[in-house]
Amino acid sequence: MLGRIVLVSTIICAAGLVTGSAAPSPSEELWYAKVEPLFDKHCFKCHGGVKQKSGLDLRSLENILKGGENGPAILPGHPDQSRLAKYILPSADPHMPPEERKQLSKDEIASVRDWISKLPAAKSFATLTNANGLAEYLAIVRKQQKPAWTPPAKIQPREAIDGFMAISWRERKIKPAPLCDDGTFVRRVYLDLAGRIPKESEVEAFLKDRQGNYRERLVDSLLASDDYARHFSEIFDVVFMGRRGGGRERRAGPWREYLTSSFAENRPWDQIIRDLIIARPSNTKEKGAVFYLYERRDNYQEMAEAIAPVAFGVQIGCAQCHNHPLAAEIEQRHYWGLVAALNRSKNIEAKSGPGISESAIGGFVSFANLKKESQPALLALLNGKLIAEKRLADGEKEKDVPDLYLVPPPKEKEKAESPAVPKFSRRAALADALTHDNPFLARAFVNRIWASLLGRGLVHPVDAMDSRHRPSHPDLLDWIARDFERNGYDIKHLVRQIVLSRAYQLDSKWKDGVRPPPNAFARALDKPLSAEQLYRSLLIATGHDLDATNQVQLRQALKEKFPDLFAPDYNPTLQQALLLSNSPLLDALLEKQSNSTTAKILALDTSESRIAAAFKIVLGRQPDKDEAQSAKLFLAKRNAETGTRELLWALLASAEFQLNH
Repeated sequence: MLGRIVLVSTIICAAGLVTGSAAPSPSEELWYAKVEPLFDKHCFKCHGGVKQKSGLDLRSLENILKGGENGPAILPGHPDQSRLAKYILPSADPHMPPEERKQLSKDEIASVRDWISKLPAAKSFATLTNANGLAEYLAIVRKQQKPAWTPPAKIQPREAIDGFMAISWRERKIKPAPLCDDGTFVRRVYLDLAGRIPKESEVEAFLKDRQGNYRERLVDSLLASDDYARHFSEIFDVVFMGRRGGGRERRAGPWREYLTSSFAENRPWDQIIRDLIIARPSNTKEKGAVFYLYERRDNYQEMAEAIAPVAFGVQIGCAQCHNHPLAAEIEQRHYWGLVAALNRSKNIEAKSGPGISESAIGGFVSFANLKKESQPALLALLNGKLIAEKRLADGEKEKDVPDLYLVPPPKEKEKAESPAVPKFSRRAALADALTHDNPFLARAFVNRIWASLLGRGLVHPVDAMDSRHRPSHPDLLDWIARDFERNGYDIKHLVRQIVLSRAYQLDSKWKDGVRPPPNAFARALDKPLSAEQLYRSLLIATGHDLDATNQVQLRQALKEKFPDLFAPDYNPTLQQALLLSNSPLLDALLEKQSNSTTAKILALDTSESRIAAAFKIVLGRQPDKDEAQSAKLFLAKRNAETGTRELLWALLASAEFQLNH
């Protein structure tokens, strides 16, 4: 199968899909800081992905050097000889931008000229006007990018993370927050690895354990727990399926069983992706994998748009009708190439159960760009690979015969024993192309796990790993992704190393009065709890069984009101506040019942002890002086049961409870 995959020679960048796997050069820094934003504001409308006047695309250095009808737009190192630098001058004819009111300022013109002068000098335009000459020049540009630090060969990944972070903080003159205390750490790591706050007994056991490496041992115990497998299956249920409505009841059993067992057994990430795309389970445990494609009901565009963020770390919906308007490397042919790789598939109900059959013929489609030019949808992928297959000659017709199959389709009116499998399977070839020699697969997963654990991706948003969204720490992302690949896509290894790093264990509070920017990771970022985390944490905080079956309505209400995972920005809503402050579902959790938190606190003798217990159980800490005084006054005005329930409710509805910090 691998022999059918041809690696196409492509230049992915000076400013391409893999952005900055090394420290940026002065020209690249200037491009991202000033020139690209300037072009975005004034030029991309006419010289970007959708519209390219005179054939000129200004979205990347490669495209600028390819130029338009008049050849390369710049001569690197020589702004006075560069057409682009000449046309933006006030007296230029022709003048760019064309509208007089859009004349660039002196500083903007200086930035463009400075950028051109900082590029490695090219001798002449002629050296750039053929593919070999352009490739040779871009290779010189890439050599300017030198890693700020090369970790030793046998370094632990957590030490590499801390080394890259220390260099970044020093260069940016940022003082990181101190390490968090043990009470903060135990709550944080339970939420991140177990998907819930710790029980009171779990907190006490951790705080009493003062033997060496006690944080490390807690992490290892959580990674081995059923809670970890369940929590990560819930995270990736949303990643893979979104908050989908139709069909959830049908797929909930086998689909979730597949995800849970995969994370419990630490199934390699590349193998999980292969399972989902090939959708041909070899045993009972893998049966649920078919629902990833099955639930998309033969909608091949929906399948393609779901696979791209997982396999490449980008959304490709914008490339359906034209090349991506901003990220030059995402082209319309990539969108339709991914669709074509899937469009021989069809849902069936076989005797073996729900499955996805695949035809050996057909699926040769074309797409039209905005100029209404028709192009065949070749199996071209965003990672530069082209899946080779035999295509029909003009006038040639195909015949579907059993010899083309490993498992042939059933005869007419017969029910299939199992889904048809062709000898040449587009899905199998696609799975090979995405899980072999595809660096984007590891980068996308590493970035998503980093975002889950630290509150923000090294590339933000997580599904925008394109040339317009540069990593905050490119060397670090590149190093961790390579380590993830070298270790066989070992998910627990990756999670463990990130969680044991200093960056993960920093306090959310800083002491020097200057708030570090979020992309510096110099303090712990406040992370909103997912609906699933909040649901289980509410049950624990109120003293209810985690396996309770009578709280289905509460769980569904939280999923409807609280955000999807990995949202680029989080803004609490009025609907969330109303649910947490007025819902009878939450009120029911606070009833005085056997073993409930309300009953436990009411059994204490004094208001001081009740207040301390409420804060400890719900927030995992003691109240400060002002909080204790306010709570005491609050309880004094109410009878014991009403006051206790309302105090607990106030703590549960607080921002502190709703955040992992």
